[in-house]
Amino acid sequence: MTDAIQRRNNELLNRALLTDGEYALHEPVDLTNCEKEPIHIPGRIQPHGVLLAISPSPEFRILQCSRNANEHLGVQPEDLLDRPLLSLFGETRTAMIAAEAARAAADPYKLHNMTLRLAIDGTERSFCGILHESDELFILELEPEQPDEQASGTNDFEWIQTFFGMLKQADNRMEASQIAAEQIKLMLGYDRVMIYEFDAAWNGKVIAEAKESHMEPFLGHHYPASDIPKQARALYLRNWLRTIVDVHYEPVELVPALRPDNGQPLNLSLSALRSVSPMHIEYLHNMGVGATVTISLIHNNELWGLITCHHETKKYVPHRIRNLCNFLGEFFSRELYQRQQLDNYETELRLKSLSTRIASIFIGEPTPARIMEQLEQEQSALLALMRASGAAVSFHNHLALYGDSPSAQQVIELAAWAKEQSIDHAYHTSTLPLEFAPAAGYKATASGMLYLALSGGHKDFILWFRQEVVQTVEWAGDPAKAVTQADNGMRISPRKSFEKWLQTVDSSSAPWLDTELRLLPELKSIIFKRTQTQLRQAEELAEQHLQAVRDNEKRYLQLMEYSPVAFFAVTDGKIVYANQQAADLVKAAQAEDLIGHRVLSLLRKESQLAAQMKDGSLNRTLVSTVKMTVDCFGAEYLLETSMAQVIYNGKPSILAIARQVEQKQGADEDAVYRDTARQLQSIIETDALTEMPNRRFFENRLLQAWDFGRNNGQALSVLIIDIDGFKAYNALFGLQGGDTCIQWIADVLRACAGSDEETVIARYEGGTFTVLVGGRDRDQTAALAEQIRQGVLGMQIPRSQDGSGAYVTVSIGGATALPAALSGPADLFHAAQKSLRSAKFGGRNLVVYA
Repeated sequence: MTDAIQRRNNELLNRALLTDGEYALHEPVDLTNCEKEPIHIPGRIQPHGVLLAISPSPEFRILQCSRNANEHLGVQPEDLLDRPLLSLFGETRTAMIAAEAARAAADPYKLHNMTLRLAIDGTERSFCGILHESDELFILELEPEQPDEQASGTNDFEWIQTFFGMLKQADNRMEASQIAAEQIKLMLGYDRVMIYEFDAAWNGKVIAEAKESHMEPFLGHHYPASDIPKQARALYLRNWLRTIVDVHYEPVELVPALRPDNGQPLNLSLSALRSVSPMHIEYLHNMGVGATVTISLIHNNELWGLITCHHETKKYVPHRIRNLCNFLGEFFSRELYQRQQLDNYETELRLKSLSTRIASIFIGEPTPARIMEQLEQEQSALLALMRASGAAVSFHNHLALYGDSPSAQQVIELAAWAKEQSIDHAYHTSTLPLEFAPAAGYKATASGMLYLALSGGHKDFILWFRQEVVQTVEWAGDPAKAVTQADNGMRISPRKSFEKWLQTVDSSSAPWLDTELRLLPELKSIIFKRTQTQLRQAEELAEQHLQAVRDNEKRYLQLMEYSPVAFFAVTDGKIVYANQQAADLVKAAQAEDLIGHRVLSLLRKESQLAAQMKDGSLNRTLVSTVKMTVDCFGAEYLLETSMAQVIYNGKPSILAIARQVEQKQGADEDAVYRDTARQLQSIIETDALTEMPNRRFFENRLLQAWDFGRNNGQALSVLIIDIDGFKAYNALFGLQGGDTCIQWIADVLRACAGSDEETVIARYEGGTFTVLVGGRDRDQTAALAEQIRQGVLGMQIPRSQDGSGAYVTVSIGGATALPAALSGPADLFHAAQKSLRSAKFGGRNLVVYA
């Protein structure tokens, strides 16, 4: 997994340990208080692996272990306690674990995978190990390696490529979900795979299902929110994947039960072996399930759904497949969201066309009579605009009814009520008879209503109506009986029946969708102000650009707010922001005392930094780890600073962190400072849209790789990938469609280029990407370029809306050279650019290699 993908995973997942909340630690748990069950500290694990809780370096002593240590490791658990890892694993493997522990300390919430071999009773056995940090301890989980763990990844790549291609061919989100369910069932071999989506109240609905033919279908079934309580959803946010190998397992307790260093339960929030809630196990028993795999679907750090896999018997999933599922969870989370956005976008295109037709009737200087005449001619468009069965338009004392509508008098009364309910000249409801009592008399005609005022005094208006839809909701069991009471009346248990239960809902219409409601401001703007289409497009472009700036600014503002390091922001040569740590650094009473000071007045005139600020060169580069002497509040300080150019409050600014050079730093303080510097550099070197490295990062790495290759005689390759006709694609699909296309291409690059540390994938600019490859020869890199070209074509991203079968393609230019043979990295990059121009001139959708 590349660093860029890992960074994106860390941002998508909330990897913080679950600690907040009120938990029932000393009382029985049933469905009356299951949301208080401390499922993150069960004190037990699943038996298919063994767990060791280890003290930090240098001792690496085993403080806790699971009771089944003898079964897996050949050592009684009591004999393991307080032993150093060295005595169990030997010097070489302990060094490997120590290296992973160092990485885990730097990134406490990441899972670190490794393969470990142990001699047990004279036989060497292999284990898949997972290491992570938990409350200042390291948790090492070992599972016996399965025969197919080391299977070739070629089939995995081919499967992913096929999976990507099939998803891209899906016409809509629901079809994509069904394809995903079927393909994941094929990959995992589980009896049933469901795509499960939450609503606003955390009730769930199965929107796609693949199953064995003999099994009862759950597609379309709803599940009450109580099936997955709040703290369970919180843990799904912390792990892409959750497995239960055998629902009928006997939990294995930890020895000792509490941590010997603090007397607290061991926090297993991020544990792969963590034992499952007995309530959930009973729930699965009642469903007849033998094993499960659950993949989280997350967007913007919010859990919106799950991929739930059920098997009728126990089933182990190898780590190789689990890692693939982790990737699929991240990919499919974004893919389904983007698919929904694309579906919404296509719907909005159609609705905008209808809205323009309706708005054009009011544009110009037509008479009211002429407007009503044109509305009569366009009443089908008026109704289709809001998927309405009826409408009423009042304009300049003319009232017209269209389709299936209430009477004129009923419309007048309804409009007066809607005016009082409206916010910003609009109001909508899908349960009108429940909100406006007179509407019960015509609920069959108008259970749904959308009101839009066409004038400031509400004299002119449009009302759209939707007919009553008597809905039948299919629940997996009666939601009112989501729990059952034991015969003795003392215990509340999960329901035992999951048979289809039908709920009838009347006095309501189909809901008004966001894609429809988003038309209202635009429609009001056109009618009120006669806004032209070109102005709207310009506003959309400016807003999206501003949003991109805001998103990037938000990232480093969060860093400034929560970091314990001294932060300064400098705009136009003046300090415009400083935190309290900055004030403490220079002995100011409060941060506000630093605001407004000109930085040049604080620097020694002969310093290099002062010269850079005077000639403006500081604004063009990242300055890292420079030393400067400042004169502040009557004292001089020698500071070490790291700076970066950013946009702050809409203006080009310099963001700096600082610390005193003479002041002795503890190891923890030094680590925090350097970690903050790394985060700052990561923010300015990451593309906000694709979350992969940006141009600045690529160019810096190219310089580093060039020096390494020159000193070690290693060839270096550069690929430049450019989306063919991307400007035309943007014009046709809009900026949102263009952004989605860029993200799809980025997915192909990640899948094709792999996780080689010598390979850097970056979004260079617009629709152009670059790949820096070290350690491969010309033929291997050319083959990679062709693989990328075919991968993009295989995704079948439509480049037109007429179904002509034309798909998005890329042109790729490449070059390979030994650094010693050229004068500098710019020569290699220019050679790749020249190859790219040849690919474009040759007809596009080509790979040309220098």
